[in-house]
Amino acid sequence: MFVLERFYSSLTEHRESIIVHWNMNSSIFGFAALAKRYCFITGKSHPPHKPSDHLLFDIDDIIAEMYGEQYVKHPKFYNLASLNKIGLYSFLPGKDEASRFKAGDFGAINSSTTTKARANLDILRALLAGQLRTQKSSGSVRFAGQQLDAVDTILMIGQRMRDVERELSRRHANRPTLTVSDEYDAQDLLKGLFALFFEDVRPETSTPSVAGGAARIDFLLPSLELAVEIKRARNSMTSRSLGDELIVDRDRYKAEQRAKHLICLVFDYDGILPGPRGLEADLSRESTVEGLAVTVKIFDR
Repeated sequence: MFVLERFYSSLTEHRESIIVHWNMNSSIFGFAALAKRYCFITGKSHPPHKPSDHLLFDIDDIIAEMYGEQYVKHPKFYNLASLNKIGLYSFLPGKDEASRFKAGDFGAINSSTTTKARANLDILRALLAGQLRTQKSSGSVRFAGQQLDAVDTILMIGQRMRDVERELSRRHANRPTLTVSDEYDAQDLLKGLFALFFEDVRPETSTPSVAGGAARIDFLLPSLELAVEIKRARNSMTSRSLGDELIVDRDRYKAEQRAKHLICLVFDYDGILPGPRGLEADLSRESTVEGLAVTVKIFDR
């Protein structure tokens, strides 16, 4: 009862303050559940203060709106904090907190809730600073006075690649130009385009040896812990062979400690791969593992 009284005393004292929370809009364990508990214990019809809806902001909802519902695997709070290297030293899942409560271990519960509150604040700070990492984002890059999502920026560059290739072919007096006919040509062109947005782009970085051989990452953006792999569809490529190649890439790049997110850009202007939208979604989901998010984008037009 003492804890609930302090909770509602604080809400009343800060009744005009914005409240940032994590999934406290649930009827099972959110503000509504606390209000019911308060009324049950005290016999009163309502608690001293109910936070106004316009002052309540659910961080989970905000992130999901920006990056999609699947921005990180469940349990989202724990995995998001871990992905962003936020300390969870005293963290206890809800069911473990309930067990500690029954055992009278209130110190462990206090440490766990304090850890969660601090992690919530760290997640919010990272989000506001444009540095929050999700399965679909590795933070942001500042360009022309704006914060741009790094992954979205790379995907947009890939989307505009064909337009750039066409413009390069229209040289004055038919002067020599870059013709993109294989993956090495694509790497050269992308390196120049990436330099517009990213200060530190390192091409052809070796990964640690795996199964007796070392792989190559086409590009590494170390400050964002981003690796970029480039593929051009060929007549022999199938959905399955692309998936097999990606699994090999993923397993090799997972050993690269500086890379937490792998982006695979597949250029398929001839439409060799069937169902590209579904394929890229399936490959992204199936290839993502703990410690390495994978984003696959197929450019077929």
